[in-house]
Amino acid sequence: MTDTSQKILNRLQDKLKKAEPIHISLPGNGILKIEKPVPFLLVYRLTGGKDYFPGRLGKTESAYLIAEDSPDGLLREIVQLVTRVFFDKFKGFLLVEAWQIPLAYRSPFTIYISQKSAVATARKLDTELGKIPVHSWGKTSVLKKQETPAAPPGMKALLEKEQLEKEGITLMGIEIAPVYINEVTGKAYPLFLRELRAGYSKALRKSFFEFIRLQTTFITSHFQMLGTTIIDDKAREIDRELAAYTKLFDFLMLVTPINVNEAWQQFKQDHYSKDPVFHYRPMPVDPEIIKRKIYNLPVEDITDPTIAFLFRDKRKEIDRMLNMMQEREKHDFMLSSLQLFGPVSEQLLDMAKALLVAIDVVRTPVAGSKRLNASGFAQLARKELKWLRTQDKSISTNIRIADDVEGVLVSKGVLNINSGFSVSPKRAVSLLQHEVGTHVVTYYNGKAQPLELFSIGVPGYEELQEGLAVLAEYLTGGLTGSRMRTLAARVVATHEMVSGKSFVETFGLLTDKYAFEHHAAFNICMRVYRGGGLTKDAVYLKGFLNIIDYIKRGKDLKHLLIGKIREDYLPVVQELIHRNILFEAPVTPRFLTGAFTEKLEGIKKAGNIFKMIQH
Repeated sequence: MTDTSQKILNRLQDKLKKAEPIHISLPGNGILKIEKPVPFLLVYRLTGGKDYFPGRLGKTESAYLIAEDSPDGLLREIVQLVTRVFFDKFKGFLLVEAWQIPLAYRSPFTIYISQKSAVATARKLDTELGKIPVHSWGKTSVLKKQETPAAPPGMKALLEKEQLEKEGITLMGIEIAPVYINEVTGKAYPLFLRELRAGYSKALRKSFFEFIRLQTTFITSHFQMLGTTIIDDKAREIDRELAAYTKLFDFLMLVTPINVNEAWQQFKQDHYSKDPVFHYRPMPVDPEIIKRKIYNLPVEDITDPTIAFLFRDKRKEIDRMLNMMQEREKHDFMLSSLQLFGPVSEQLLDMAKALLVAIDVVRTPVAGSKRLNASGFAQLARKELKWLRTQDKSISTNIRIADDVEGVLVSKGVLNINSGFSVSPKRAVSLLQHEVGTHVVTYYNGKAQPLELFSIGVPGYEELQEGLAVLAEYLTGGLTGSRMRTLAARVVATHEMVSGKSFVETFGLLTDKYAFEHHAAFNICMRVYRGGGLTKDAVYLKGFLNIIDYIKRGKDLKHLLIGKIREDYLPVVQELIHRNILFEAPVTPRFLTGAFTEKLEGIKKAGNIFKMIQH
């Protein structure tokens, strides 16, 4: 044993004794990483060959050893020390060694065991690996029992049979065939390899969980809690870069006209017969340069499959937004919008039309009715922000009143109000919960997470965000029939726009068939036709309907407030919470407190949008 090896063992022994996280570099580019005491260890022996899969995959787990089998026996000493300490602590220990073979004609995974104690765990691993879709293979995994302990071809087992029995250690081997490598070029199929690694990681954790549940005293309630709990420096840097590129431009501001009032006056003068001409803010960035930079980010080097998925998804969304900015006021803008926000389904369109027919038309109050101006609404909003600050001191009470915004909107956690804006006192309460209670709260809940992605928004977050915001209006008594007609009209207008109808034609449909006042119809059409055709406004009604269904299924709304996420991200969010990478939402909005929540019970029992509007 060399002096260097002995120092490594001494350091390891000291950290094991203190139950501290272990991160030790080993000779020959090896590494030992144990984030927390757990009754398992994944081992991969370096052999000098090209490693596309097993070693890199090991780095996604919370306890792994990647090292060369040196003559001085350091690797075996490390294994014996770790297994002995953790077996004593947890009354059981699973040692898993993975290796790659050079032949691709075998089944992708072969599991080797020689002990009865490994049978249940191996069967679980075999079942989970079998769920990974590997094209052209009838069976993804094969389970083999043998007399001798598992080991890579030509190598001795990490622990001999007598040692395993004496110390109560369970050993399992996983042989991986390179079915993910192109035999002609010798290079990996990147997309197939990505899918395979994600499935393999999940299968391993479920197998570790099975072993722990049956054969140890270790306490854990979910298999994802066994995964890595650390975001490495490379992942943090990519997260920061993606957030920085997103913050270089305000997408919604850039696709919203700055001459809405002037365009409305001209539209009236033209007797509603000519499509209005809208003007937009100058582009502050060169989309092509940002595209080049985001695709230069080494997302493929992220070893955690879940984090890598989040980054790839966000990068794709940024790319589509940049496309839309390049295509502003052109036909392709609408096509990119459909990719980003989705189409209007027949079911959604039918619901929107039914609401427009079922809800009675109520004319807006006559001039002179008491209303809050921009300053009055800002004063109410500031009080609400101060109330939220009692839960999170980082929440800013800054509010921006300006001429360059349409109505009221939240951008990067800041409430923006048009200087000419006015609202009835009753509507103001619900509008506050829409803008501040939802959009501001989820921004700051996202900022409380270690990844900025959750505050700037995951791809497609708008549907869930706006669904929650409309729910906030309903719970606070502000979702009037008039408001529902507006949301339904946005769906119809979006459908008409996508179908090729002009601004004037859609305006005429809203005023003539659905009895909208001229100014209201103009604003609905402006929002839909802005930029060249923005389909985003259809998500308000769609998101609200999905939220109603979510509540009826008995799900917890607080999970949706963790940041700017979309509903199908919940499994990802829950996984990261289990792994202590994400935290529960620190801020609860007012609309989910006190008497406001009583209406939730009504939705659970008989949630029907028509009944909800009646009440």
